[in-house]
Amino acid sequence: MRDAQSEIRGVLDTVLRQFSAPIRYAFAYGSGVYKQSGYGASKPMVDLIFGVSHPDHWHALNIAQHRNHYSFMGTLGANAVSFVQDRMGAGVYYNPFIEINGVVVKYGVVSMSTLSSDLLNWDSLYLAGRMHKPTLTLRRDPLMRISKQVNLTHAVRAALLMLPKTFTTEELFVCIASLSFTGDIRMRIGGENPRKVQNIVEAQLPLFKSRYTSIIEGLPNLEYIGQNLLQQNMAPTERASMLRKMPNNFYDRLLKQGRKAGIRLPPGFGAERVNTERLVEVDNIGQIATKAVESIVAWPALTQSLKGVLSSGLTKSVSYMRAKNNKYRNN
Repeated sequence: MRDAQSEIRGVLDTVLRQFSAPIRYAFAYGSGVYKQSGYGASKPMVDLIFGVSHPDHWHALNIAQHRNHYSFMGTLGANAVSFVQDRMGAGVYYNPFIEINGVVVKYGVVSMSTLSSDLLNWDSLYLAGRMHKPTLTLRRDPLMRISKQVNLTHAVRAALLMLPKTFTTEELFVCIASLSFTGDIRMRIGGENPRKVQNIVEAQLPLFKSRYTSIIEGLPNLEYIGQNLLQQNMAPTERASMLRKMPNNFYDRLLKQGRKAGIRLPPGFGAERVNTERLVEVDNIGQIATKAVESIVAWPALTQSLKGVLSSGLTKSVSYMRAKNNKYRNN
């Protein structure tokens, strides 16, 4: 597997070298990089994310070099592209179906501040959720290493709220991988394979273990009780303490969903300890946590998909959705 990753990294490094605009951080993800169960031998498009310091300047340079990568938005200029990137969806601007050195890629541009904030604060879970799954780093940034680890730890803690006392490592990874798809409209309208989460985990189980083992072993409320079998401490004080370490955006959404479920949760910062203990004591905390994640994901995922008509153009957008549908219907 390492040899395959090295080969893919080498190919994608040559792709990145075709861009004159500075890329601070970059990674590849999805079925074009890592195998997913249930798909045939067809070669999928490779998904890339470019983290950049100044999107408006980056797009100005890139439009000058690669005008053919852009839809009609390129004619409107870098400021218009940056406006659409920042003000709509999750702060990512994608150019899909771009062939570079014989490789078909879809590359997304995001500001480093937006990416880091999503990893730490779960603003939209759009990129943070994608980075819960295995990714292939192509350009490294020292600050991103910390943000990535915080994001993965958040994911394990969120999953623990949704899981029973005892569960397998595969069940944990399925729960983690499903977070970014919770509330995503594409899962409801046939824009994604309904078995996508299971396919990802089944085919990439060793990569998930490599990604999360140190985090699992480092959490005081989680332990191995057998080979690939885990047990969490269900004491309310332990679970409440874990919940207080989650991002504020998640906690606020959890409070809102808890109140909708009829739990008495007083307002104010000083009520955090009481509220977290009340939340973790209810039997349906898993459902409440799932709805909290759904409320984070839903709107950015919808508006990001709609933004594709602007960033990709109508023809490419229709082709992309058709390819998504056909990819799992024919396998």
